[in-house]
Amino acid sequence: MLAGQFLVWCADRLPVGRSLFDTSLCPTCGKTLSSDVGTARWPIVLGWRRCANEGGRVRWRSLAVLVITALGFGFLWHRYGLAPALLPYTIYWMIFVLVTVIDMEHRLILNVVIYPAIPLAIGGAFITPGLGIRRALLGGVTGLVLVFGIYLLGVVFAKAIARRRGRPLDEVAFGAGDVKLALFIGLVTGLPNVFFALVIGIFLGGLVSALYLAWRIVRRRYAAFMAIPYGPFLVAGGLTMMLYGQEIMHWYLGR
Repeated sequence: MLAGQFLVWCADRLPVGRSLFDTSLCPTCGKTLSSDVGTARWPIVLGWRRCANEGGRVRWRSLAVLVITALGFGFLWHRYGLAPALLPYTIYWMIFVLVTVIDMEHRLILNVVIYPAIPLAIGGAFITPGLGIRRALLGGVTGLVLVFGIYLLGVVFAKAIARRRGRPLDEVAFGAGDVKLALFIGLVTGLPNVFFALVIGIFLGGLVSALYLAWRIVRRRYAAFMAIPYGPFLVAGGLTMMLYGQEIMHWYLGR
């Protein structure tokens, strides 16, 4: 729960460039919290409630982050006990949760999150059974190259569409943040598991996009080149292979 609260604190402040030590502003609207709010001020600062300017409602997202983080830690403890993998996997769980929340809310994968995560994943490879530094580095390079290639194709596609439409297209299939996230996922899962992690993430993104597109068409709210955050789907693929990669690979190779 404490780790989840730290993630809520970061998710409220990092995307808007606010200091983690700032407790004077409302995390959602950015307005100054007056000193006469008293004890009701701290639930707002901690991200549990909205300020009076926004109606004072409970922020269910923040409570969900606390619960998901705690349940994830409990699951990892149940699955691995005091095995060496427990420490890096709990850190990776926190990083994946933070990336997902920020990308869903702001469509950003922040350098301030991913850059520290990369050396942590490299260090974690030394104590993760069945991974090792060689497999981790090869997985990281593979994830980086593959998604960077998709990113370049998306840029070319966007330029071609912009030329055809006569006006710029601001969206691309994958952003630079997704490329860095793929590098991190590759370091966490290793080679060849990173292939499966990316395939799972891309197909999940395609499935959800198709369903969302159909829903928008039914409601007659379709707009061309709508964008959705892709980070959560890549995270889903990375988590799947991080936790069950060995079982999936045995099943696949057995077939």
